[in-house]
Amino acid sequence: MKKIILPFLLTGSLMVGSCTKYLDVKPVGQLIPSKVEELENLLNNTNTLENHFVDNNQGSFYAFLGDNLRISDNQIKYLYTNTHPNVDRYAAYTFYHPYTDPNKPQWVWNNGVYRATALFNTVVDEVEKMGAGATELGKIITAQAKAGRAWSYMVAGLSYGPMYNPNGSNDQRVIPYRVTGSPNTPNPELATTAQIMDLVEKDLKDALTAPAQVATPVRANLAAVHGLLAQLYMFKRDWPKMSEHAETAWSLSLAQRASADQLIYNYNQLYYREDPNASPTPGTDVEVSLELMGPDNLLLQSTNREQLFYRTGAYGYNVYPSTEFINLFDPETDMRHKLFMLKALGYSTTVAGVKHDDGIQSFYYRDNKMIRSQGLTYPEVLLMKAEANARLNQLGKALIDLNTLRKYRYKGTNTDLANGTTLNQDQLLHEILKERRRELPVGTFQRTLDLKRFVYDTGKPWSKTKIERTVAGKTYSANLDSKFYTLEISNAIILLNPAWGLQTNDQAYLPVRN
Repeated sequence: MKKIILPFLLTGSLMVGSCTKYLDVKPVGQLIPSKVEELENLLNNTNTLENHFVDNNQGSFYAFLGDNLRISDNQIKYLYTNTHPNVDRYAAYTFYHPYTDPNKPQWVWNNGVYRATALFNTVVDEVEKMGAGATELGKIITAQAKAGRAWSYMVAGLSYGPMYNPNGSNDQRVIPYRVTGSPNTPNPELATTAQIMDLVEKDLKDALTAPAQVATPVRANLAAVHGLLAQLYMFKRDWPKMSEHAETAWSLSLAQRASADQLIYNYNQLYYREDPNASPTPGTDVEVSLELMGPDNLLLQSTNREQLFYRTGAYGYNVYPSTEFINLFDPETDMRHKLFMLKALGYSTTVAGVKHDDGIQSFYYRDNKMIRSQGLTYPEVLLMKAEANARLNQLGKALIDLNTLRKYRYKGTNTDLANGTTLNQDQLLHEILKERRRELPVGTFQRTLDLKRFVYDTGKPWSKTKIERTVAGKTYSANLDSKFYTLEISNAIILLNPAWGLQTNDQAYLPVRN
């Protein structure tokens, strides 16, 4: 059968004369499969799961807007310059907005969100063009493509724009929710936060035809779709629906695996393989260079037992965790602290014959020793279930959910939360949200989105109104509900889409201000 050119995706070269009305440009040599079965290869493409809020060196500037990470004074003075390849991390840490150079293509968008959604859109389009939308395989493929598209646009919409406010109009225009793979179709107008969330909801409800089982969590099964719906309603602060879908996601997962033991690793069973040749610098931990071992050989694989919906996360082990983050862990009982909070040599440099050395520092090695994922894990589903139950004042159920996870993360014969049954609603919810912060990856965008949604929990101990830090003698701060927690579309894309009515940002991008 004759092959045809696949009309999507080459976002690195946006300035193409014949395509000035569109975000898409036409690539060369991409082929659309001629049978619906072959469309599955697009869903297995690594471009669907990589580079969402991950830069070219595998970090994430968006994580530096949160409170999990720290930049030292020596790094501020000597590491980050305006020519540093990841100066956007410094820009985020010091609230130099916008955080990426508006005159350059955005890795976050071009190589992450847009490239993934272009693939998903092509799959949806081609299933329909082949007349396979009503077939069992066509429904499955379309469902998985829409689930991936929904996640991509949900996290992008809440990052480029404000957090959804259930009591607000949510009418700020943010990003286009593009649902076609054709480069000949102009981009839609910018969707508002409300429209983005409605479209995500529609995509996820359409995706409820996903299969019960998948070979790999890079593609959504039915439990993953319900988990993503729970995430959506978490951001919308619709606690009954969040509870409903988190409960369903967990129940479906248990039905597939038989017990929570097959959904969550017991960290008491993990250990480091000894190496007699290891010779760590005095004061540092030998585990930094050792291999983490467990009940299977999948700890560094996307198919490890905790992954429900896998999306590559940013590394966090090579940056300093904040003191606040370190202090979240009980070093005596929390196995995450024992296994992953390791001491290693920090940043050092010599300038004009003078050495500037951070010395031995604590680093959090979890995403170095286990697969780094910012998608959806079974522990996160359990914690969403716990949070929803606590917010609905179903404290007994919430405590069971929390203690279920604690069994796999703490040591001792009794891992239940001390005095858990005596806590009031706010106290128990606070404990659940602290556990969520410990459980989510340290270097991804996820904590920043949590901080944005917690703004609406006015006066609660887990809610902050702003982030403030002092570096190299200067104090930087920004309100969590301000423009400093939104991203800008790059100039190149604005120029290609004049109908949006956006103005280009023509200021020089020089975030390092000495």
